[in-house]
Amino acid sequence: MKVTDKFQDTSNHSIEWGNATFNINQISIRNRYDNIQTGKFNKAGSGEIPWNDFKLMIKQSILKKKLTNSELAEILKDIANVI
Repeated sequence: MKVTDKFQDTSNHSIEWGNATFNINQISIRNRYDNIQTGKFNKAGSGEIPWNDFKLMIKQSILKKKLTNSELAEILKDIANVI
């Protein structure tokens, strides 16, 4: 994955956006974990997901009521601040 943007959560966890490994013309997102001992990329714990799949995961999680009302409220506040 060619990373174009990154959110650093902790010293060993980040979320990365960029051009997909499987198709440079598509966008993907990765939940990246680094090995605490070596500082290197932890492939087993860091999945790359195609952008359209990621959006579907969010939508279906909402529709299947997998998020609590407080989690949904927090997300809605963030959405309202962006739009």
